[in-house]
Amino acid sequence: MIATASAPVKILSVPRTVLVAGNDLRYACAHLLRRLAESVPAGFRPPEITEASANRPLGASVDFLVETDDVRVDLTSVPGVRPLEQREALGESVLEWTWSLDRPVWKGAYLRHGLVIAADEGRAHVLGPAKNLRIPGSGHLQAVLPAIAAALSWGVDSRTLREVLFSWTGPAHSVQWAGLHRGATLFDDGSCCTSEGLARALSFFEQKVTLVVGGDGFHAGFELLDHVCKGAGRIVLLPGTPAWIRQAWSGLSDVREASDLAHAAHAALECTPAGGQILFCPGTFPKAGSPGVTRRGELFAEEFLNA
Repeated sequence: MIATASAPVKILSVPRTVLVAGNDLRYACAHLLRRLAESVPAGFRPPEITEASANRPLGASVDFLVETDDVRVDLTSVPGVRPLEQREALGESVLEWTWSLDRPVWKGAYLRHGLVIAADEGRAHVLGPAKNLRIPGSGHLQAVLPAIAAALSWGVDSRTLREVLFSWTGPAHSVQWAGLHRGATLFDDGSCCTSEGLARALSFFEQKVTLVVGGDGFHAGFELLDHVCKGAGRIVLLPGTPAWIRQAWSGLSDVREASDLAHAAHAALECTPAGGQILFCPGTFPKAGSPGVTRRGELFAEEFLNA
């Protein structure tokens, strides 16, 4: 009888506490990661996941770090997932868990020919086309790829990665996929209360959207005009939007005024071509007595889906 060598047993390590650090996409990354962490192998406890901005001190109890963009040099001793290019720049081993938008990685996740790929020590698992993700634009991949790499390192299998990833709609009311109706797709950014947040939301889209925006107290400085011009092909203004906003924006695109949320939903659908995208992004704080940031997004989505 000839003895055969067995494959080495992979020893899994699931951290207790995970910190997601980086730019604005850290919130989306942490949201997806919490979904994926529910599928860690039996016998392991899902990690506690928090997020922090780049300049926030790292908690002493954090034992795994997921970075969505620039690596914090002071935290390189903490194990985790980092961008491939940053590991190279810092002289770190590129054989650790990494992610990249344009290059294959040994362990982690990357984008190749429009496909989202999970790699485990060179074994590539094609999860599917990036265009099939429900979240908009390639910018969100900076949240998706680090989350995939982290979950893969904890033993989440490729089938689960695929199922969770392509059913994920994004964080609630934060450029969240809210449904498809009459050929148009709605994204709910009802939690947006500032013009800076509006500019950020528009930057995620790679085609011009129908923008539903405004309301009492909405203010748009000149710095927002360029974002609106580039990102919005059609605009529906919510009730209470100052008259000068329409005057200033009427030369940028097709601008319409709505009398209420139902009218805004109908107007948005009416002017959006088949295959188009609608972004509900008020960009202002709700007034006392009106629906809050969560409820206004839900109400608009209801009107949209029933229009």
